[in-house]
Amino acid sequence: MEWAKIKTLYPDKFILLGNLVEESLSSNQFKILAGDILMVSEDAKEIRNAYQEYNRNRQGKEVLYSLPSTPEEFIVENVPLSGILQ
Repeated sequence: MEWAKIKTLYPDKFILLGNLVEESLSSNQFKILAGDILMVSEDAKEIRNAYQEYNRNRQGKEVLYSLPSTPEEFIVENVPLSGILQ
């Protein structure tokens, strides 16, 4: 389902998406165009737990969740992880 339609159907909800359709904007930025709705919730903790469960089990899907404030133009930026190794 297209992201604009999803946002219209669930304007003030947390939404867990899978099977993402993306448009590359740069080497580290992507625009989410569409995806499958895996879960809709009003509870941030519930959606975060579902996101972590999908990632833990790697059910063959890349998942992403949106916040109620996510705009109709859903841009995601991949930020490299950095840390201190000891």
